[in-house]
Amino acid sequence: MRTDRLRELEEYMQQKRTATIPELCDHFNVSLNTIRRDIKELVKNGTVSKVYGGILWNQEDNIVPFTARSTVAIDEKRHIGSLAASLVEDGETIYIDSGTTAVHLLPYISQRKNVTVVSNSLIVFNEIQKYPELNLLTAGGIFNQKTKSFVGLSAVTGLNDIRIRKAFMSSTGVSIEAGATNNSLHEAEVKRAVISRAQKVILMVDHTKFDRSAAICFCGLEQLACFITDRKPPEKYLNFFEDNHIMVKY
Repeated sequence: MRTDRLRELEEYMQQKRTATIPELCDHFNVSLNTIRRDIKELVKNGTVSKVYGGILWNQEDNIVPFTARSTVAIDEKRHIGSLAASLVEDGETIYIDSGTTAVHLLPYISQRKNVTVVSNSLIVFNEIQKYPELNLLTAGGIFNQKTKSFVGLSAVTGLNDIRIRKAFMSSTGVSIEAGATNNSLHEAEVKRAVISRAQKVILMVDHTKFDRSAAICFCGLEQLACFITDRKPPEKYLNFFEDNHIMVKY
């Protein structure tokens, strides 16, 4: 199937980083036209870039590793997690993304009944083992060491049949003009897929993220149902949220 081949092509490119067109035709035993169609799909998804005679894996070297980000503003992130927990009800299926803020929701919902957590985050997978009352559902994907998350075409397609009630998202930066942004093209792809399937989107960011813009927008602020932070947002944000009927917690 083409979906299987695209996933295998992603995995091949993540390992090889670069490849020529004849090499790919030979490796996957397909025609030139077929491999060109496959490459076009991966280029559209942002997984690879075209170069002369072949393709190049998008390496995303500008991403700050998760381990470095996870030690910043811990108290603020815990406060945000506690506020977000008030939005989770028994029996819901929620998404917790791979950002360093959203994972702090877990301890505060540990006593909820029949809550299913969907995630692409290795950190969430590890943390949720502490809370046996919570269910875990994964979508697959290729593991990214820097973001500690599973990304790629299989991660996106794995979300197709999952009904998400509320998506709890983190971002590198947030502004009214640029929306919620991050520096990982592959992670943004998964975030967009989640947002398109979720009934409600909740953004969780600490105050240091205001008026910051990273490379890639994955969500306009007008798409949010709720915005959660650790202190009162600037007046222009409060006005924007009021005009767009978005709940604010801080």
